[in-house]
This record gives sequence, structure tokens and C-alpha cells, in this order.
Amino acid sequence: MADKKLRVGFIGIGAMGTPMSENLLKAGFALTIYDRVPERTQPFAARGVSVASSCAEVARVSDVVMTMIGQVAEELEVVMGPGGVLEGAHPGLIVIDSSTVGIVASKKMAAAARAKGVAFLDATVSGSVGPAKEAKLQFMVGGDAASLERARPVLQAMSEKIHHVGPNGAGSAMKVIVNLMIGMTVLTVAETLTLGRRAGLDPHQMLEILGETSVRSPHLTAKGQMMIEGRFEPSFALKYMQKDF
Repeated sequence: MADKKLRVGFIGIGAMGTPMSENLLKAGFALTIYDRVPERTQPFAARGVSVASSCAEVARVSDVVMTMIGQVAEELEVVMGPGGVLEGAHPGLIVIDSSTVGIVASKKMAAAARAKGVAFLDATVSGSVGPAKEAKLQFMVGGDAASLERARPVLQAMSEKIHHVGPNGAGSAMKVIVNLMIGMTVLTVAETLTLGRRAGLDPHQMLEILGETSVRSPHLTAKGQMMIEGRFEPSFALKYMQKDF
């Protein structure tokens, strides 16, 4: 059961941050949110959710602050910049970054947090918008084990599994590895289907046969079917995958 005494802040109310915040509310946490685009917070504000005026304000009123930001420079600014999370830090605060920012940036934020006497976890996620909506993300966490245990009820509200993979930076390392595998798998599926079409093979039959062999995978089935049908609506923006590579 969630520890509803924990006050949670969430910064970054985008494609992932929105459903993650929704699940925190469903779990009964007192939530304060912030996004640099005010329109993103309005649906929450209309339901009585507290909306802060800055990242520092989120930190001041929270026990745990989560961030989900698209770009590395923006994440560093959110945590370490003027008006950022660490400016509003207080003893006992736990900062959890679920963005994909890489090992160097994660370690930099962790060091800055330590200098302020604040715990930091890089808790990256496996799963996109669908799993986020269903609270079926997997967290890959780098950082102190004791801090993870304190924050575990918060992460559990959004996930089906939590992996502690090592010290600060390890969560980000694991995320980059996962995204590398995903990117290469999707690329391979696209190249394979293109080769088969040019060889005169039926793409539907190709996908069926591949799905019955040792190369089957969720991405082969889902992305392969989308490619065959000519559906290319993104669940993960290419600019973010390019950043991770």
C-alpha cells in the first residue's frame, strides 16, 4: 500500500509525465506539479491538483520530487539551474530523475544533490505511453539502496517492477542499453521486411513465420505489423531515440 504521507512533486507533464502523475493521484499521494508549458498543467489544476510556480517551489513542498524531461540540457536546468529543484531542497528530500539523460549527466546531478545533503536516484523507465497509462512501467534505478526503499511506494504506484541496478549512473546506463536494443531491433525489422518485399515475399506471411522462430519479440510483432499497414504514428519521438544513440 502506498505511503500517502509522502508528498510528491512531479516536473514535466508531457506524454509520459501526464499518465505517471495520474497514477500517483490514483494511489492517493498529495501531488504538486510543474511544467514550463502552463497549458499542460491545466487539466490537473481544474481537478484541484496543486500547481507550483517553479521547480524550486515543487521541492520546497515535497518529500519526493520526480522529473521526466525530454532533453539533457533542460533536465540539468530543472535540477541544478536558477529556480531549480536543488534551490528549493531541504533535508530528507529525494530527487528522482526518470529522464533519459545519460550516465555523465546523472552522476553530475547526483553529486550536486549530495553537496546539498539531498538523495538522488536515476530511476529510468522501460515502457512508453501505453505502459505508463496502465502503471506497468519498469524502473531501472541507480543510487543508494536506502533512498530507494524510502521512495519505493512512489515508484510502485507507476510500475509493475523495480530493479535496483547499482549506484548513481547505473539506471541511466541500463536505459541507454535498453534503447540501443530497441532501436536496433526496429531498424532490423524494417530492413528485413523491405528485403522480403523486394524478393517478392508476402509481408504478412513473413511476419507470421518470423514470429514462430527464435527471433520473435514484442517489437517484431507490434512494429512489424504497423510497418506492413503503413501506420507510423510515433509512441516514442525519433529525436529522443537519436539523443540516446
